[in-house]
Amino acid sequence: MTVRSTSLAAALLVAAAAKVVAQDATVVDVPASLATRPLLPDVYGYSIEPVWVDDYISTSLAANLLSIIADVTGKPPPIRVGGNTADQTFLHDTLSTGNDSVAIPTPLTAKIFNITPAWYESWADYFPAGTDLIYTLNLNDNASLWANAVAEAEAAHAALGDKLVLFELGNEIDHFINKGWRDQFWSVDTYMQQFRNLTGQIKNSEWYTKTQSPPKFQAGVFADPPWVPDQQDEDDDFSIENLTLAERPEDREVIGSYATHLYPQSTCDTERWLRMRLDLLSNHTVLWLNVSQYAPQVAAADAAGAPLVMGETNSVSCSGKSGISDTFGAALWGVDYVLMGAALGIQKTYFHLGAQSQYSAFTPKPYELKNETLEPGIRANWYGHYFVAKVAAPVNSDGEGSSGNLTIAALPAANTSELSGYAVYTGADLHKLVFLNMGVWNGTEGLSNNATLSATDGTSFSEGERPTSTIRAATPWCSGAAVDVTRLTGPGTNAKSGVAVAGVTFDPSTGDKVGEETTETLEVAGDGTLEVEVKRAEGVLLALKAGECAGGAEVETSGAAGSVMGLWMGRLIAVIVGAVLVSL
Repeated sequence: MTVRSTSLAAALLVAAAAKVVAQDATVVDVPASLATRPLLPDVYGYSIEPVWVDDYISTSLAANLLSIIADVTGKPPPIRVGGNTADQTFLHDTLSTGNDSVAIPTPLTAKIFNITPAWYESWADYFPAGTDLIYTLNLNDNASLWANAVAEAEAAHAALGDKLVLFELGNEIDHFINKGWRDQFWSVDTYMQQFRNLTGQIKNSEWYTKTQSPPKFQAGVFADPPWVPDQQDEDDDFSIENLTLAERPEDREVIGSYATHLYPQSTCDTERWLRMRLDLLSNHTVLWLNVSQYAPQVAAADAAGAPLVMGETNSVSCSGKSGISDTFGAALWGVDYVLMGAALGIQKTYFHLGAQSQYSAFTPKPYELKNETLEPGIRANWYGHYFVAKVAAPVNSDGEGSSGNLTIAALPAANTSELSGYAVYTGADLHKLVFLNMGVWNGTEGLSNNATLSATDGTSFSEGERPTSTIRAATPWCSGAAVDVTRLTGPGTNAKSGVAVAGVTFDPSTGDKVGEETTETLEVAGDGTLEVEVKRAEGVLLALKAGECAGGAEVETSGAAGSVMGLWMGRLIAVIVGAVLVSL
């Protein structure tokens, strides 16, 4: 099936009831059989740079926001403490400053991050109950057979306990040659030798052997996109496919997941700086080209018996770009990114946070940037997370939270640069549909946010009135069934404020919800179709009301990565070189 704009004649062929469809309506079929993948309640997570942990835990903002997500999904977002400074972290019994941690020379320019065991204790109880924590050990420092990393592991577990579910060994290890941390012989084989050495020391530690459910390890942690040469820092063989081929059975016993990283745009060098564009970020085709390159790595991870996650990501590498990273377009992109990844088999996506980074969805403290004082607060991209929480919230026949697992599939008929769509199931029953209008609409409202740079407050604007289109979904839902509509809205793609989910906003200083949620209710037509109007640059979640007839569908729950690749391979072959290289 394909997305098609229909004339009256075409609509007569499509609609069983011969209902007239407006000429600008887009008809999207929900096929009777789709390959699905798990949609976890904690599919959307965060990665916090170690040197910025102290800032985030110094206020209640992050804890409040994360607790709100937990209230919706039943599971707090997972938190990874890791990043560049993980491989510059050194554990000491005490510090001469008397602090629990100190970044040298500063957190913003840190070359060394010194910590004590008390640093782990300082954030052990900050995150909501039930939060899964990942901690990245210093793989760079191998001068004493990783004695520092082994000590980190013991201290971290002593403070975090069973909240600590995974260790990572190093951050973006495929950049180690470029950073001067390994020689030219650094490869998958030498990595696996060092992986076995360090994991073996940790596994044989007294604390580890006495722990009933000790942390496993998140392997890989690679940064370079496999199909984008100009974003690869060195010539190497690091990939999940090669890694799994080099593993032994004993390696897989301790591997809980595999991780890769992705930043689709970058401020790190002049060439890529000049290519940054908001309209390329808020573009479903470009995003799909970036994410789909990981399908072979998903398949390799699946075959090895552990899931692949996007362990660190955000809109623009090297701390983001205001006017792109902190806009409503980034919120829509984040929703599409997480759901697309889940449909492909990337089980979790971790968005990187820094207390002074322009891509951070929320920032805890004021700071100076480019001669401006930025206030602590919440940025537009946070609302994408709250919307995803609504999508991932569990359902049952009574409409309340349940233990029933959700699965997700991308809709083949909603797959253009301006439109994406997803179907969410419980068992064989379709319960939710998501449609994202990714078309760019740059408005003149909501341009400022005290937590963002005013110098980037709207630089170009769309002409005329903001378009609204109609999506007509052909579903298995029963005639007359009631469907709730939750909207992710903003004044425009370029908006930094005025963003809401179901009319709800969040207090920028406390993170508290502001306003009552408002949803619309639609009725399924006699032929199973459902019509919804969507503005350009807007997202909608269509959720079947409690107790309504969900119909049924043949849902295939295995091999989805290959199925998704098959559906979209034609597009990939046609435009992979041009679109991906333009976007990165």
